Amino acid sequence: HELPDDSVIVGMGQEKKYRFKVPVDYLYDVLLMREHSAKQSGILITKFKKLNEGGNYFYVYATYPDMKPVDRSNDKPGYGNKISISIAIDAGPIPYRKSAFQYVSGRHPNGGMIPEDFDSAEIIQYEEHDREKYFYRDGDIYMQCIKREETLDYSPSCTVYFNYKELELTVNFASKYKTNFLNIHARIQELFASFEQP
Repeated sequence: HELPDDSVIVGMGQEKKYRFKVPVDYLYDVLLMREHSAKQSGILITKFKKLNEGGNYFYVYATYPDMKPVDRSNDKPGYGNKISISIAIDAGPIPYRKSAFQYVSGRHPNGGMIPEDFDSAEIIQYEEHDREKYFYRDGDIYMQCIKREETLDYSPSCTVYFNYKELELTVNFASKYKTNFLNIHARIQELFASFEQP
């Protein structure tokens, strides 16, 4: 069925327990693929149908801090202020963020350190090779950031893992926002709550 307000319904989980009504503007990767396909074929498909009713994940793209959809006007080279968000069904017995905490903290028997400039004292930082790893509340949220300076052709990034209810999210953004990751987490929770359907 066509959706008159140009949103896409995404059903996820057992018996589609979670249903999200996502405005198509947030599905930037799909919009880019359609645009590319239109250039190749000369046919532009503008109608969206129900999507991902059987899928295990989908992506949403937003800008930080306003959480508006990414489009051509605000899509700059590198990450800029873009956030890519993958929401998925976690098939494992223990979420990746929790197993990462067990593994990393086990490799550092003397513990990590509490980093400065973050908005919580409950964050523990570990340095490993070319990465900084941060855990909030023993892996409720896990972030790893690449330790490299930004150049004209390289934009270092962070990846954050956390949950939305029983679904697992993987979020990527520019390293310059790493001290804001708890705020980014809160804004993403609000965004998905606004998409969720009863």
